[in-house]
Amino acid sequence: MSSTGMDNPGFVKGPAGQRYKGKRGLSHSIYDTLRRGILRGEIPAGERFVEEKLASVLGASRTPVREALQRLRQEELLDKLKYGGYEVRRIAAKEIEEIFGIRSVLESYAAVLATRRMDTDLLAELREIIKRSRAALERGETEELISLNTEFHDKLYKASGSDRLYRMIQELRDHFYRFRRVILSRGSMPDVSLKDHERMMRAMSKGDEEAVEKIVRQHILRGMGVVLKEIKKGKITV
Repeated sequence: MSSTGMDNPGFVKGPAGQRYKGKRGLSHSIYDTLRRGILRGEIPAGERFVEEKLASVLGASRTPVREALQRLRQEELLDKLKYGGYEVRRIAAKEIEEIFGIRSVLESYAAVLATRRMDTDLLAELREIIKRSRAALERGETEELISLNTEFHDKLYKASGSDRLYRMIQELRDHFYRFRRVILSRGSMPDVSLKDHERMMRAMSKGDEEAVEKIVRQHILRGMGVVLKEIKKGKITV
């Protein structure tokens, strides 16, 4: 296990190797890249970050590194170790169950609100995302499928008309991005997920709020089942 979490110094240069000038820009670059790596599962739970070593690897001063690590700790992505440094936060199975359970309530409610506000334009946009998702699945493009899955849910929950509810959902979903990749890359789950989206659209077009709520809850909890099963098999590090 690396004691910096960063075996490749180029990992924090930003898009296309872009270098950021100034401490603030560098701090944000380090924060953004580490955060993205953690959320995507590229940096596993339990990975250690030592401020001094990480700064040395990056050829940066300790100040922007410290600021980036402190921000990640505030977001509960890192835990501060008693003997120094930080560790990518581990998530207990019980916590995963709780968070997915909360998500199932919030997201199903958001979908119900979106159903009440649904119009033909939104339905058309969501159906187009499903169409593009199906094409990505047939091409085997998992990353595009994950991106489209995120776009579908974001557009749906924004349509709820509740900014507060949308922010609450985003906060929870960001921290479980790493599991989204797992769910959309296991067996028949990508196809099952798309079929769920199609069922949502049919129920929403009919204004069937009860069916929409049920479908979304099942959709989220099915994903939880996949994640917990993979953890039990030892295929996911939490």
